Amino acid sequence: METFILDFEEVLKNFTPYHESLKVIQKDKQEFANLIEDIKKEMEGILSSQKSLILDDATNQKNQTRFRELQTQAVQAESEFRANIMTKQNEELEKNFTQIIEIVNKWSQDNNIDLVVNKSSVVYVNPKFDITSKIIDVVKTQGLYQEYVEGMYEVAVN
Repeated sequence: METFILDFEEVLKNFTPYHESLKVIQKDKQEFANLIEDIKKEMEGILSSQKSLILDDATNQKNQTRFRELQTQAVQAESEFRANIMTKQNEELEKNFTQIIEIVNKWSQDNNIDLVVNKSSVVYVNPKFDITSKIIDVVKTQGLYQEYVEGMYEVAVN
């Protein structure tokens, strides 16, 4: 029986479609960060005006109402963002897993391999049974390789 291991995570993080998925998710994160930043600036403006200006009661009331609206908007936006981003991340991962599994299945069949186990599920294996580099070579020949650099898709939030 021909059994090998694969570092699925290593293949995934260097898989071009995975990078495209990360870009989509990063775009959503950046849009959320921008929205929160806009809300934060408006709230800071309200607080600043109340400290530096003497305002009539109607204006103070209006500012307090708007401040509460902004707080509610921020909480609602965060809640929606968290739900949406989790769904999108799961969908994108599933899509990428399926594509990599297809590549591994084809390679395994072409090479008469009986079993491929994910490296994260194995306590010990002799390195000669690790096919990760071979699968990465297949990914490269299909033009689907992109080296992953840690932090390349992170969003800065002020």
